[in-house]
Amino acid sequence: MRCPVCGEEMEPGFLQSGQRMVWIKTPHKISLLTKKCEVLLENNDFEGLSFEAYICKSCKKVLLDYSTSDYEEK
Repeated sequence: MRCPVCGEEMEPGFLQSGQRMVWIKTPHKISLLTKKCEVLLENNDFEGLSFEAYICKSCKKVLLDYSTSDYEEK
């Protein structure tokens, strides 16, 4: 896959996290409740999370696909 920013080849892999992964517009104190305009990509109380992702080591970007996750948009 080509990087949409610089056009270099991206390396496939996985992005892992602890128990929650949330996309937010501005950083704030971590909360268990998802706020308006946020997307809870995954929530797993007992296991870590793993998403298929691509990394561009040239421009330091990561592309994450969450289409297979049980996400919730507020």
